[in-house]
Amino acid sequence: MSQLGQEYFPEDEQETIKKLVEIFEFLMRDYKFSPSPRTQHPKSHGYVQGEFIIEENMSDQFKVGIFAKPQTYPIWVRFSNGSGASDETGNFQPDIRGDIRGVSIKLLGVEGCKAFEDSAPNEQDFIVVNTPIFFLRDAKAYLDFFPIVNGIRDGKIIMNADGTPKQIPDKLKASYEAIAYSLPLLNQVRSQVMTSPLEANYWSATPYKFGDIAMKYAVFPHLEGKKFNIETAEDKTNYLREAMTKHLAEKDAYFDFCIQLQTDAEKMPIEDPTVLWDEKESPFIKVATMRIFKQEFNSQERIETDEKQSFSPWNCLEEYRPLGGVNRARKIYADMADFRNQINNA
Repeated sequence: MSQLGQEYFPEDEQETIKKLVEIFEFLMRDYKFSPSPRTQHPKSHGYVQGEFIIEENMSDQFKVGIFAKPQTYPIWVRFSNGSGASDETGNFQPDIRGDIRGVSIKLLGVEGCKAFEDSAPNEQDFIVVNTPIFFLRDAKAYLDFFPIVNGIRDGKIIMNADGTPKQIPDKLKASYEAIAYSLPLLNQVRSQVMTSPLEANYWSATPYKFGDIAMKYAVFPHLEGKKFNIETAEDKTNYLREAMTKHLAEKDAYFDFCIQLQTDAEKMPIEDPTVLWDEKESPFIKVATMRIFKQEFNSQERIETDEKQSFSPWNCLEEYRPLGGVNRARKIYADMADFRNQINNA
């Protein structure tokens, strides 16, 4: 029987992760434009400064790690698109096309034991996306997912309107069957239209330690006034950056940072992040406020700093160690960032 916060490791997982490293390194080497972008969330909408304010009055069960006492941390926050798809000129796809949107939050001045020995000292990263569940179950699913996505992109796989394959090469059928469940999940996220990165909800999607138990976390915006009108955007290809630029030129932006505790190991599994943790069983509880300062962030210097900066769910305190197979695979992010900087001569 499963236990709260307990991980279960497939025997061949390390070999799977080794193959993933080889795939990502090939993708970066093979990219025909310079510089080579991130393999995950390459298009940035803005790299901005702010502060992370811990709540003063909350239940003792939430006073773990940085949340143990009220304090304020400086932060850098990166808003992004997940897709690496680009045209023949190296430009990323327009923001109006459906995509997974992400936010990477880096706290500075954080003391404590790190979960991963190669982590940057005195930092804590939180990574969130605009869906409460992940679209793949485990690390091995990545190995089947990439050939299918590439096959669809290259026209080798033709899909019906209902999401089933109309045409698929025999050699890809096994991979398709292995990850067929993921395509409706991914399409559901990509069907969402985002008005502004500062107006959306984001979730960790995957679980993390929270002291002796497990959690997921999320950030929810403070919505005030009218939402950004896409129809009035001056640059519809990059309107998400424009929306952020116009908002932060006038005022700060705020998000609530919330935690959801795992209370049932069977209904809220660690090793399958495609399963939604029911908020009726365990609601999200606010533990901090994320304030993004009013600022100008489109300078060339800021854009270059953004491009060189790296984020990883494993750049964290031991109290928030990433859990589950998908997160164990994401341990390679730090190595991939180093490899990308190496080939870009950063």
